[in-house]
Amino acid sequence: MIQDVSKELTKKAVEMLLKGATLVSDPCPYCKGVRVIKDGNAFCVNCGREGKDSNILKEEKPKDETKESSALDKLDQKLKDLTDELQQENNHTKQQQILKSINDIIAIKERLKKI
Repeated sequence: MIQDVSKELTKKAVEMLLKGATLVSDPCPYCKGVRVIKDGNAFCVNCGREGKDSNILKEEKPKDETKESSALDKLDQKLKDLTDELQQENNHTKQQQILKSINDIIAIKERLKKI
């Protein structure tokens, strides 16, 4: 049952990314999971919490860049950031949270590549 919820959250995040959402560099304040944002509404891929995020500035995208490649590039950057964070982290619980976020991003990337 938890796996079904996780799949639904991942599916929603993928749909948001395909509609122009972007990854948020700050982790979810509740669970430290990966978040995506569209029109000021943030969504956590890990716990599913949603909310307004007024601190996020909208980025200008190059006109020739497709949404899919842009999303994949951002996911790659987030993976790199999380890997660097994991390397520095000594707290086992936080390491597990980071690893979960990495797994979630990999799953999203695989789904984006299938589309």
